[in-house]
Amino acid sequence: MSFAQEWARSSEAARVRLASTGTGTGTGFGAGDLNVTPADKRAAARYIERELGPAAARGGDRAVTSSTSVFGSSNTTPGALRGWDTRKGLDFCLERWDEAWKNVLSHLQHEVSALGGTASLFEGEEAERVRSFTGSRLNDL
Repeated sequence: MSFAQEWARSSEAARVRLASTGTGTGTGFGAGDLNVTPADKRAAARYIERELGPAAARGGDRAVTSSTSVFGSSNTTPGALRGWDTRKGLDFCLERWDEAWKNVLSHLQHEVSALGGTASLFEGEEAERVRSFTGSRLNDL
């Protein structure tokens, strides 16, 4: 089989897969529900704000609490590993964990803001498009 024949066959196979994306019916391009509405973006933002963000905060806090209960929060507070040389290494790891955890929470908050802003932008653009058709000959159809 030549390269051109193999390419044509694989390209056709890819078109068939794309045509059935979403619904699985294979009724053609665009048959699947691949669009995202402003309501979808707001729902995603609400999920991050109400579910994912608080769960991430609780999980990160749980890790910090569990770690400090083992080696204490300073050299003077109780902990099973208080006074051990490995405590410095564990402190270092906990500091890095805390930075990463706060970074994740910050990213989640930025996503909430971005999703909300994008939803508003899409709605504004859609309203502007509708206004641009007002009074056009398209309304007579």
